[in-house]
Amino acid sequence: MAGPKPWYPAPPTLGVHLMSPASTTPIFAIASGKGGVGKTSLTLNLATLLAKQGQRVLLLDGDTGLANLDVQLNVQPQKDLAHVLAGQATLAEIALPIPQLSTGKGSVTLLPGRAGHAGLTNVTQPQLTQLLTDLRDLPIDATVVLIDVAAGVAPAQLIMCAQSTATVLVSTPDPSSLTDAYALIKLLWQQHGTANTRLLVNQASKTEGQQVHTRLSTAAENFLKLPPLPLLGIVPTDKLFSTAVRSQAIATLTYPQSTAVEALEAVLPKLLIPSQKAA
Repeated sequence: MAGPKPWYPAPPTLGVHLMSPASTTPIFAIASGKGGVGKTSLTLNLATLLAKQGQRVLLLDGDTGLANLDVQLNVQPQKDLAHVLAGQATLAEIALPIPQLSTGKGSVTLLPGRAGHAGLTNVTQPQLTQLLTDLRDLPIDATVVLIDVAAGVAPAQLIMCAQSTATVLVSTPDPSSLTDAYALIKLLWQQHGTANTRLLVNQASKTEGQQVHTRLSTAAENFLKLPPLPLLGIVPTDKLFSTAVRSQAIATLTYPQSTAVEALEAVLPKLLIPSQKAA
């Protein structure tokens, strides 16, 4: 096997080029080995923060089993990814602008999924590859793409991560979360030859977050012979952030001064390296 690819940028595998073959638009797969680590809430808040900075965000609900971004955003799509896979709609036709997350030049556009739909739950690799390929022809002038990937290490999750510019791996200090996070890193490298992961530790103190980073990075270096794992940031446990999640609100909008939101704001410059300036 050839040596590891750099953590960033990592070219898409399987011949897939998202948005356009020559595009520099970054695509970030927000993933986690274990569910319940706050991945979707972090994704929504990152999208909102990026829009506040003037970025045009395309948000894809990549959870093919339990999609819920539409629920979190309190919107009711007329069509979704299930229609696309069934040949009943195009990606452009299901694209749903989210005005409440758009400010000034920044915007968020959702490509919604559907929870519990057999056509999505049983999506095949060719279907998923075609779906991701179709993003390049989508007539939406996005400056950044976020994919909210389902938790776990199933083939669909691995494909989405492998074909993205970089994977943002969300983990907490919980031992099972750490174990599953390492499994995701390992399978991405062993099955797809990609090592494009960056770590975002959630619900942790600074010390806990650094310990999580050290353990995962050391394991990847020692057992997989990969480069050091970049740390995007550590998001602390925050009552205000949790309150926003329970009320289906975006903490960035309702509690902009919360410690979790401030931590996510510090993540953005690292996330966008090499920098992509909003128009």
